[in-house]
Amino acid sequence: METTNFTLKFGKYKGQNFQSTPQSYQSWLMSQGWFKAPTTNEARYDVVRKFVSDYVIGMGISYERIMYNLTWDEAEQYKQEMNLYHLDDCTEYYYIESTQNNS
Repeated sequence: METTNFTLKFGKYKGQNFQSTPQSYQSWLMSQGWFKAPTTNEARYDVVRKFVSDYVIGMGISYERIMYNLTWDEAEQYKQEMNLYHLDDCTEYYYIESTQNNS
């Protein structure tokens, strides 16, 4: 499968270009059901969890990306599901952010 080179936004190789990571890591990542490497210039989105907990914010964490590299429809579906069923004392809300803003 031919993929474009892109910067990883998570994991052990965060901040590195995908094609510069070890081949074994590339193969493993491509086999994961939750990961879809970008193959076009189609806009992609992440679902982000916004924290409200003083404890978490005190540790310097105000948000966490929980779903990566989704189409708008996929991101909207996950966001709605998370807002309905997965709010807790630490979570203020979930929102969608374009991956183009995260480079």
